[in-house]
Amino acid sequence: MNPHMLDIALPGNPDLKLQEVAPDSDDHSTTHEKNTSFEMIAEDGQVVGYVKTWHESDGYSGYVQFDSEGNVLDWKVLRDRQ
Repeated sequence: MNPHMLDIALPGNPDLKLQEVAPDSDDHSTTHEKNTSFEMIAEDGQVVGYVKTWHESDGYSGYVQFDSEGNVLDWKVLRDRQ
C-alpha cells in the first residue's frame, strides 16, 4: 500500500496507530495482493476503528475508514497521475 494513502487515511489524532490485519485463512475468495486492512488502535490498546485500503493496477487507489461498529466515517478514491 502506498504510504501516502495511509497518511491521508489517518485521522489527525497522533495518539492512534494503525496495525495491519492479516487476511482470514478461511477466506476462499481470491485476495487482491494490494488490498490491506488495518485496525486503528488507541493508546490504551483498544480498537477504535478500521481502515481498508486498495491500489488497483489501473492507477486507482483509495481507502474507507470505519468506526468500531462498522459505520463509514470517511472514504477517498484517487487516481495516479500518468
